[in-house]
Amino acid sequence: MSLTSLAFIGALALVFALYYTLPKKAQWPLLLLVSLGFYASWGFYASAGRQGLWGLCYVAFTVLSAWLIAWRIAAMQGRQKAHVAAHRTELSREARKAYNAKQKRAQRRWLLLGLALNIGILAATIILNSTGLKDALSVNIIVPIGISYYTFRIMGYLIDVFWGKTQAQKNPAKLALFTIFFPQVWLGPISRYDALSETLFSPHKFDWDAFQAGAQRIILGYFKKLVIADRLRLAMVELIPQAHGKSIPGLLSLSGAAALFTMAVWAAELYCDFTGGLDIAIGIGECFGIKMEENFLSPFRSKNIFEYWRRWHITMGTWFRDYVFYPISVAKPLQKFTGHLKSRGAKRRVPVYIATIVTWFVTGLWHGAAWNFIAWGLANGVVILISQELQPLYGKFHKRFPRMRGRAYDAFQVARTFLLMAFIRAFDIYASVPLTFARFASVFARPQLAALAQAVQTLPWLDWLVAGLGICLLFLGTRRLRKLPPAVWLLLVLAILVFGVYGLGYDAAAFIYTRF
Repeated sequence: MSLTSLAFIGALALVFALYYTLPKKAQWPLLLLVSLGFYASWGFYASAGRQGLWGLCYVAFTVLSAWLIAWRIAAMQGRQKAHVAAHRTELSREARKAYNAKQKRAQRRWLLLGLALNIGILAATIILNSTGLKDALSVNIIVPIGISYYTFRIMGYLIDVFWGKTQAQKNPAKLALFTIFFPQVWLGPISRYDALSETLFSPHKFDWDAFQAGAQRIILGYFKKLVIADRLRLAMVELIPQAHGKSIPGLLSLSGAAALFTMAVWAAELYCDFTGGLDIAIGIGECFGIKMEENFLSPFRSKNIFEYWRRWHITMGTWFRDYVFYPISVAKPLQKFTGHLKSRGAKRRVPVYIATIVTWFVTGLWHGAAWNFIAWGLANGVVILISQELQPLYGKFHKRFPRMRGRAYDAFQVARTFLLMAFIRAFDIYASVPLTFARFASVFARPQLAALAQAVQTLPWLDWLVAGLGICLLFLGTRRLRKLPPAVWLLLVLAILVFGVYGLGYDAAAFIYTRF
């Protein structure tokens, strides 16, 4: 069942009614049953017949293994604390330190087992499907929808239990609900257990204001997806064939200004597609009284790439920061290596360099086991490091030319960041590292404005008009939109029905980020 289908919307209305009609203690079990049903009904890539049910085996294995391992770690931590407390006066400081280190090593082995199981399944599915090995080996591998999202959620849960930041969940059914809560299983956000569990398992009474705010968020999400993103998809499918799963080599020859144009439009399409799905997910949560983390905060207003990644796909960025970047940067082997460096500045910066590059390399792999995604990740990491190294020069420049600051310079920074990220994102458009670099070069070497004008003339003007007006509406911002009167929201619903891209023969459910 797709997120944009009428069947989903009808079933969702029924779930809302049941949720606030049943006894409050039955609310979270209802959400679990609904999540399992929705997950099985949409199912999985390459699913047919009973294969959708087989896919639930992935989820069951992930949940049960994480539940058992987390409880094993928690039990060991409990015994460790009890032993130290009971023998505090008998144990010397050195003996207590040695005992704690031994217990921590044993707990770490269980954590590594849990991470290896999850990473192994995720890596195998990504490699087999991204590299084409599945077809070469003639194996029928079912890839669960949203596997990267729920795998990261469950790995974060295991690490937090190991670090003592969260309590191990006693009820495996509640852990299952956290893992595949249906609004967020397809596109995220990548929630943390301690944050989501505060409202996920709590009883909720009907709150009209919260329900209205959630409904508005859902409407906005459908508007972004069906009216803007999918209109742009129709308009650009021949200019950006690789990004839409097609292969039209002749049109990939467009370069210069046309390449820059496609990069900018792809950025807008990707943003509206991704944030549209997340608005639907977060809005559904609000209607249930469940709070999920925001994943976007006006990223196209960013003045530099570092700020951009604090605003774009926030939960993914913070996940990699907390569970990859920080552990690597303070790892003992890395600290030992940098300890031999003579320069104090190098000792401080080299761990950051290495941790940044490794983190972005892994981030690229998360998007797909292909060279274009690896290049995309490394390009982000390198640009971030360069911008950080240039900060002292920026400071001297602004000190020397204080009048350069102002709205005009802020606008320049925003435009520069948008174009820079559009360039980097082109690795996803062309799916080829050499071709992407060739298109980069052509923008400056061979603008070919006439070719751009000719290409634009062949595009459907109605799709451009509808998508353009929709984008203009988004400039108001979510907060301002929520203050609009109910009549405007009814007009938005009408716009979705009239101008939205959906219907028989069109897969409006194909959110771009469900492939990651």
